[in-house]
Amino acid sequence: MKRIDILDIIGTKKWLICLLLSVVVTPGMAQRFVIKNFRSLPNDISAYISPIRDLNGEACALIKVVGDSDFAFSTPLGIVKRRNDVGEIWIYVPHGTVQITIKHPQWGVMRDYRFNRPLESRMTYELVLLPPVDNQMPILPPITEIPLLADTTPHYISMRPQPPAVRLTRIRERWHYLALINVGVRNSSPSFGIRIGAMRRHGAYLLLQSDFHGLPDTHGECDKNGTLTDGSGTPYYTGMVKKGRRMILAGAVHRIIGDLCLYEGIGYGRRILAWETTGGQLVRNADYSSAGISAEIGCLYRFTHIAVSAGVATIAGKQWEAMFGIGYHF
Repeated sequence: MKRIDILDIIGTKKWLICLLLSVVVTPGMAQRFVIKNFRSLPNDISAYISPIRDLNGEACALIKVVGDSDFAFSTPLGIVKRRNDVGEIWIYVPHGTVQITIKHPQWGVMRDYRFNRPLESRMTYELVLLPPVDNQMPILPPITEIPLLADTTPHYISMRPQPPAVRLTRIRERWHYLALINVGVRNSSPSFGIRIGAMRRHGAYLLLQSDFHGLPDTHGECDKNGTLTDGSGTPYYTGMVKKGRRMILAGAVHRIIGDLCLYEGIGYGRRILAWETTGGQLVRNADYSSAGISAEIGCLYRFTHIAVSAGVATIAGKQWEAMFGIGYHF
């Protein structure tokens, strides 16, 4: 009888030890937060109307985090800015961010949570973080729906992560309109023009350029040495030179990063340089004249309401000139 009592006591102690271990271990295992939902907010323009820019000048993506204010965040590309708003945390991350690490002083760390696609500039997203089950408020059904013998056990929000509710979309940029005065410089001989265009992220423009000299009416051609190309010899020249050039171009303009844009255009141009002979006739100098396909390429930068441009243009690959512009965009 005494031996049985000792075994019973030993068995009872083992049972108490197991019970204590389960009480200690179970709360520790439950102390982990989860991501309930991550989705884009296509109708939220917070990141578009008041953009925060990264070190490269590119507008950031905005993540609105719904959760405890003690959460801390980091990404491989860094966090540009954090702002604690009412009921949520606003964090601005660089364009192209694909994952985020979330930390909490009590609930642990979730490393390298990967988004389903890279975050886009000027887009707003929502990230909902739920605390561990022990820290959530129970959600009870309405009193009017509880029958007399209903189960009154508290119900908790599901801890299982859910896929994004909305497909990520880019917010379309508003239209911008450009009007610039253009100056072309070639061997200290300027030309002037006007450039007009319209764009969102991409757009189109038209350029009209001239030196405001009429194209001379020529009779015959010569080379740079003055020899006529028809083989009739070399006439005497008075030293009077007349010249004129025209150019019309149409092209595309693209916003590359921030307010920096790239443009390229193609069209038709003509430049004539003529020498006057002692007989009063104008002879076109073929080596210093050209006509045919024209092209240009350059960069454009938009300030608050001012736009400036710089590039280079050519007529048939023979005549080149630097192009500069300044004007207004709205």
